[in-house]
Amino acid sequence: MNTLENQKIGKKTLLKWQTKVDLLEDLMKVSAVLIMKLHPHELEVFIGSKNEENPYAIGDRGELNIGSYCDSVIASKTKVKIENATIDVNWKDKLKYNNGMRCYIGQPIFYPNEDLFGTLCVLNQESRTFDEQDQQLVDHFRESIESDLIIVS
Repeated sequence: MNTLENQKIGKKTLLKWQTKVDLLEDLMKVSAVLIMKLHPHELEVFIGSKNEENPYAIGDRGELNIGSYCDSVIASKTKVKIENATIDVNWKDKLKYNNGMRCYIGQPIFYPNEDLFGTLCVLNQESRTFDEQDQQLVDHFRESIESDLIIVS
Protein backbone atom coordinates (compact mmCIF):
# COMPACT_ATOMS: atom_id res chain seq x y z
CA MET A 1 0.00 0.00 0.00
CA ASN A 2 1.18 3.49 -0.71
CA THR A 3 1.63 6.31 1.78
CA LEU A 4 -1.97 7.55 1.50
CA GLU A 5 -3.44 4.24 2.65
CA ASN A 6 -1.00 4.10 5.56
CA GLN A 7 -1.83 7.60 6.77
CA LYS A 8 -3.67 7.91 10.04
CA ILE A 9 -6.97 9.74 10.01
CA GLY A 10 -7.12 12.19 12.88
CA LYS A 11 -9.61 12.22 15.72
CA LYS A 12 -11.22 15.43 14.46
CA THR A 13 -11.92 13.86 11.06
CA LEU A 14 -13.22 10.66 12.66
CA LEU A 15 -15.64 12.68 14.82
CA LYS A 16 -16.77 14.61 11.74
CA TRP A 17 -17.39 11.34 9.87
CA GLN A 18 -19.33 9.95 12.84
CA THR A 19 -21.58 13.00 12.74
CA LYS A 20 -22.04 12.55 8.99
CA VAL A 21 -23.10 8.89 9.16
CA ASP A 22 -25.44 9.57 12.08
CA LEU A 23 -27.02 12.48 10.19
CA LEU A 24 -27.36 10.46 6.99
CA GLU A 25 -28.98 7.60 8.91
CA ASP A 26 -31.43 10.04 10.50
CA LEU A 27 -32.26 11.83 7.24
CA MET A 28 -32.81 8.62 5.28
CA LYS A 29 -34.50 6.70 8.14
CA VAL A 30 -32.46 3.53 7.57
CA SER A 31 -31.05 0.79 9.79
CA ALA A 32 -27.35 1.54 9.29
CA VAL A 33 -24.88 3.82 7.56
CA LEU A 34 -21.27 2.69 7.41
CA ILE A 35 -17.92 3.88 6.20
CA MET A 36 -16.00 0.74 5.31
CA LYS A 37 -12.20 0.80 4.98
CA LEU A 38 -10.55 -1.46 2.44
CA HIS A 39 -7.61 -3.63 3.53
CA PRO A 40 -5.70 -6.07 1.28
CA HIS A 41 -8.01 -9.05 1.94
CA GLU A 42 -10.88 -7.64 3.96
CA LEU A 43 -13.18 -4.73 4.71
CA GLU A 44 -13.40 -3.06 8.12
CA VAL A 45 -16.30 -1.15 9.64
CA PHE A 46 -14.41 2.10 10.11
CA ILE A 47 -17.37 4.27 11.18
CA GLY A 48 -20.95 3.15 11.86
CA SER A 49 -24.15 4.99 12.70
CA LYS A 50 -25.08 4.80 16.36
CA ASN A 51 -28.59 3.43 16.44
CA GLU A 52 -30.18 0.30 17.86
CA GLU A 53 -30.97 -1.24 14.46
CA ASN A 54 -27.33 -1.20 13.34
CA PRO A 55 -25.90 -4.72 13.74
CA TYR A 56 -22.39 -3.62 12.69
CA ALA A 57 -19.74 -2.64 15.24
CA ILE A 58 -16.76 -0.41 14.57
CA GLY A 59 -13.76 -2.63 13.98
CA ASP A 60 -15.76 -5.57 12.60
CA ARG A 61 -13.97 -7.10 9.63
CA GLY A 62 -15.12 -9.32 6.83
CA GLU A 63 -13.34 -11.11 4.05
CA LEU A 64 -13.53 -9.77 0.53
CA ASN A 65 -15.26 -11.73 -2.23
CA ILE A 66 -17.73 -13.56 0.01
CA GLY A 67 -20.86 -12.00 -1.45
CA SER A 68 -21.33 -8.86 0.60
CA TYR A 69 -22.93 -5.84 -0.99
CA CYS A 70 -19.71 -3.88 -0.39
CA ASP A 71 -17.77 -6.53 -2.33
CA SER A 72 -19.71 -5.53 -5.43
CA VAL A 73 -18.90 -1.84 -4.92
CA ILE A 74 -15.20 -2.64 -4.46
CA ALA A 75 -15.13 -4.89 -7.54
CA SER A 76 -17.01 -2.49 -9.82
CA LYS A 77 -15.76 0.79 -8.31
CA THR A 78 -19.25 2.18 -8.91
CA LYS A 79 -22.52 2.76 -7.04
CA VAL A 80 -24.56 -0.34 -6.24
CA LYS A 81 -28.24 -0.11 -5.36
CA ILE A 82 -30.37 -3.00 -4.08
CA GLU A 83 -33.97 -2.24 -3.17
CA ASN A 84 -35.07 -5.74 -2.14
CA ALA A 85 -32.44 -8.46 -1.93
CA THR A 86 -35.06 -11.10 -1.07
CA ILE A 87 -36.50 -11.00 -4.59
CA ASP A 88 -33.33 -10.07 -6.49
CA VAL A 89 -31.86 -13.10 -8.28
CA ASN A 90 -28.31 -11.78 -7.77
CA TRP A 91 -28.70 -11.17 -4.03
CA LYS A 92 -31.36 -13.36 -2.43
CA ASP A 93 -28.86 -16.10 -1.53
CA LYS A 94 -26.40 -13.60 -0.02
CA LEU A 95 -28.49 -12.11 2.79
CA LYS A 96 -26.45 -14.06 5.35
CA TYR A 97 -23.30 -12.18 4.26
CA ASN A 98 -25.10 -8.88 4.78
CA ASN A 99 -26.58 -9.34 8.27
CA GLY A 100 -29.99 -9.94 6.74
CA MET A 101 -30.17 -6.40 5.39
CA ARG A 102 -32.53 -6.38 2.43
CA CYS A 103 -31.85 -2.94 1.09
CA TYR A 104 -28.53 -1.27 0.21
CA ILE A 105 -27.01 1.66 -1.56
CA GLY A 106 -23.24 1.90 -1.60
CA GLN A 107 -20.59 3.98 -3.26
CA PRO A 108 -16.83 3.72 -3.50
CA ILE A 109 -14.75 6.25 -1.58
CA PHE A 110 -11.52 7.19 -3.34
CA TYR A 111 -8.27 8.70 -2.14
CA PRO A 112 -7.07 11.76 -4.09
CA ASN A 113 -4.79 9.48 -6.16
CA GLU A 114 -7.87 7.43 -7.26
CA ASP A 115 -6.98 4.40 -5.11
CA LEU A 116 -9.92 2.96 -3.18
CA PHE A 117 -10.26 3.95 0.47
CA GLY A 118 -13.41 1.88 0.92
CA THR A 119 -17.16 2.38 0.67
CA LEU A 120 -20.01 4.45 2.03
CA CYS A 121 -22.93 2.10 2.69
CA VAL A 122 -26.57 2.70 3.52
CA LEU A 123 -28.44 -0.41 4.67
CA ASN A 124 -31.98 -1.12 5.73
CA GLN A 125 -33.64 -4.18 7.24
CA GLU A 126 -36.79 -3.60 5.18
CA SER A 127 -37.07 -3.18 1.45
CA ARG A 128 -37.37 0.34 0.13
CA THR A 129 -37.01 2.42 -2.97
CA PHE A 130 -34.30 5.05 -2.96
CA ASP A 131 -35.58 8.22 -4.56
CA GLU A 132 -33.49 10.88 -6.30
CA GLN A 133 -33.08 12.87 -3.08
CA ASP A 134 -31.76 9.78 -1.25
CA GLN A 135 -29.21 9.20 -3.98
CA GLN A 136 -28.15 12.86 -3.95
CA LEU A 137 -27.65 12.70 -0.18
CA VAL A 138 -25.40 9.66 -0.49
CA ASP A 139 -23.48 11.35 -3.35
CA HIS A 140 -23.02 14.51 -1.28
CA PHE A 141 -21.82 12.69 1.82
CA ARG A 142 -19.39 10.54 -0.20
CA GLU A 143 -17.96 13.67 -1.86
CA SER A 144 -17.59 15.29 1.55
CA ILE A 145 -15.69 12.27 2.91
CA GLU A 146 -13.43 12.27 -0.15
CA SER A 147 -12.76 15.99 0.42
CA ASP A 148 -11.64 15.15 3.95
CA LEU A 149 -9.22 12.60 2.51
CA ILE A 150 -7.73 15.33 0.30
CA ILE A 151 -7.16 17.51 3.36
CA VAL A 152 -5.61 14.62 5.29
CA SER A 153 -3.17 13.84 2.47
